[in-house]
Amino acid sequence: MINIQKNIQVQMLLPILIVLIGWCIVFFPGITTAIDVWSVSEIYTHCFLVIPCSIYFIFQKRHQIISQTIKPNYWILPFIIATLLIQLFGYIGDIKLFMHIATFSALPLIIWMVLGNKAAKEITFPLFLIVLSIPVGDQLIPYLQDITTNMAVPLLELSNVPVYRKGYYLDIPEGRFLVAEACSGISFLIASFVFGCLYAYVSFTRLSKQLIFVVISILVPIFANSLRVYGIILTAHLTDMEYAAGADHIIYGGIFYSFIIFLLIVIGEKFRDKKLTQAIDSTGSEIKLKDTKKIFKVVGVIVAVFAIQLLWKAKIENQKNVKVELTGVESHVEINLTQIPLTINNKLSPDWKPNYVDAAATKQGQIITHNQEAIDYYIASYGNTNGELVADSNYLFNTQKWSLLNKETLLLNDLDSAVVISKLVSSTGVYRYIAHWYDLSNKRFTSEIKVKLTQTSSLLQGKSISGAVFAFSLKETSPDSKRRLINFINDNSQYFYLSR
Repeated sequence: MINIQKNIQVQMLLPILIVLIGWCIVFFPGITTAIDVWSVSEIYTHCFLVIPCSIYFIFQKRHQIISQTIKPNYWILPFIIATLLIQLFGYIGDIKLFMHIATFSALPLIIWMVLGNKAAKEITFPLFLIVLSIPVGDQLIPYLQDITTNMAVPLLELSNVPVYRKGYYLDIPEGRFLVAEACSGISFLIASFVFGCLYAYVSFTRLSKQLIFVVISILVPIFANSLRVYGIILTAHLTDMEYAAGADHIIYGGIFYSFIIFLLIVIGEKFRDKKLTQAIDSTGSEIKLKDTKKIFKVVGVIVAVFAIQLLWKAKIENQKNVKVELTGVESHVEINLTQIPLTINNKLSPDWKPNYVDAAATKQGQIITHNQEAIDYYIASYGNTNGELVADSNYLFNTQKWSLLNKETLLLNDLDSAVVISKLVSSTGVYRYIAHWYDLSNKRFTSEIKVKLTQTSSLLQGKSISGAVFAFSLKETSPDSKRRLINFINDNSQYFYLSR
C-alpha cells in the first residue's frame, strides 16, 4: 500500500509541475513585477514568505489530498480565462495591479481545477494564502492617516496637550508633527492581517473563531497605531522634544508593534483549539492510479489555453514592434495664445512643481487673470513615448511638502466635462487649490482608472491615443479662492486642448 501511495504521488507530481511551469511562463511579467514591489516596499516584504508557507501547508495535507477521489472541475476554466484576460490587459496597459491580481488569483484556481472540489477543499486555506501575495493595500494609506489623526487629536486634548491640526500636521507648543504615509501604520496592518490569518489557521478549528481572530488582527493595529502616534507626541511634549522627536520614535514604534504582536498571540493562545489528528483513508488509492489520466487531460486543456494566451500576446507585441499605423501618435499640447484673452508667462511657481515622467511635451507657467491674479498651470502630454499618462511615478504635488486635505469632482458649466479639485496644506501652513483633468484625444476624464482602461482598450485593438494632463493651481488668499479658480476654468477651458 505504501508503494502504491508513492506511485500515486509521483504520477500526480508530473502534471502539477507542468501546470506550475506553464503558470510561471504565462504570468512571468506579473511574477517579476510583484517581486520588484516586494523588494522595494517594506509594506510587502512579508510576501516573500507567503507562497513558501502555502507550499508547506499543502505538503502537510498531501495524504488527505491523495485519499480523495480526483475529479477535475472544468467549471473553474472560465475564471482562469478571466485571469488571463486581466493579466493581458494589465500587461498591455502597464497596469501592474491587474497583473498581480491575475497572477496570484490564477494559481489557486488552476490547482482547484486540476484537483477537483474534494481535494481542493482539504487545502482551502493554503490556496487562499496564495492570494495574499498580491501587493495591494497601500491605497488605504490616506484613510489610515485620517483615522490615526482623528483618534490622536482627541487623546492629546484629553491629556491637556494644546494641539492645532492642519491636515496631517499637528502643532503643539514644542513643535510640529506630520502624520506621514509611513505613520499610517499600513505596514503593520497588512503584516498583522497576514499573521492573523496564519495564526487562525494553525490555532483554531472553528470558522467562527478564525474569522473573529482575523478581525481582531485588523482592528488592533489600527487602534494601536493611533495610540503610538499619541504616545510619541505626548512624550515629546513632556520632555520638551528631547525624546520621540527624531529617530527615537522609529525605535519606540518597533518596540510597540512587537508588543502588539505578542498581545495577539496571548489572546490567541487563551482560546486556542486542540486539533485532532485526522485518520488517512487510503481505500481510494487504486482508483487514483486510473484518475491520473483525468489529471493529464485537464492539464492539457490548461496548457492549450496558456498557448492561446501567449500567441495573442505575441501578436500584440508584434503589432507594436512593426509600428502599425496609430492614431494621434505625434501629439503635443498647445495653448491657443491668439484666442485666449489673458496674459501668459513662463514664470514658475517656487512651491508648486508637478512632475510627469517621460512626457512627450510639458508646459508650465502662469496665467494672469483680468483681476491681475496669477494662476499657475502645468500641462504634460503623452504620445508615442515610453511614458505613461497615469503612473505611480507621476504626481501633481510633492507629498513631502504638501498634505492633501480633501478632493472632490465638480461639473463645469457646460455639464459635459468635470474637473477634480484638491485642497492642499504645506508644512508652513500655506493652503493651495489644484484643479486638474485628463484629455484623451479631446475627450475629458477625471478618473485615472477610466483613462487607463481607455488607453489599454485602444492598444488591444492595435491603436494608440494621445493624452495629456491639465492642472491649474491657486494659493488660498481669501475664502473665495476656490470659487475664483473654478470660475477661471469655466470661462477659459475651451482654450486648453490637445492638438496634433
